[in-house]
Amino acid sequence: MPTIRRLDEDGYDEATAMLSRAFWPDPLIGFFSRGHLHEHRFGPLFFAADLADLRRYAEISVAEHDGRLGALAAWVPPGALPRTGWKRIRRDLRAAPVLLRAHHRAKATRLLAEVDRRHPKEPHWYLALLGTDPAATGRGLATALLAPVLDRCDEDGDFAYLETQKEANVAWYARSGFTVCDEIELEATPKVWCLRRDPKG
Repeated sequence: MPTIRRLDEDGYDEATAMLSRAFWPDPLIGFFSRGHLHEHRFGPLFFAADLADLRRYAEISVAEHDGRLGALAAWVPPGALPRTGWKRIRRDLRAAPVLLRAHHRAKATRLLAEVDRRHPKEPHWYLALLGTDPAATGRGLATALLAPVLDRCDEDGDFAYLETQKEANVAWYARSGFTVCDEIELEATPKVWCLRRDPKG
């Protein structure tokens, strides 16, 4: 069994680097980028801003592989979303420098706003981020990071929710009980699949 632990305060730089590897190539990050070199630079900026926001209210766990971070999951607990007031302003301020450097800024902003708009309003566990280092794939790390929260969902009667921009991920998440509940496809933007898992029992 992989070693699962909370992300340490001094582990965010390593987590940012690992997620940048995990999400390359990626349809959404590729859409934000001006070219291949910019894509490699944009990824760390994107995930550093994302983790800076998530660390305030998400449960961020990692699985180790060969003494390094092999996978990461960030779960937002029920009641933390939607963001309101200062939380939303703070998130937008962190995202602004990243989006200002992005390609297709207007389309990207509309897509992200639509993803936010369609997010469920009922209390639920939100899988905001899940990534595995390419060097650690096929070892069950991501599944191990899903299991504890999905068990809590079953015990407490909560549903789990996530979005993915990779169609191949839909079948992978289906193995853990997720099904597509919505699809977001604006003009000339990557498609986003919204998945939901209702509690068992």
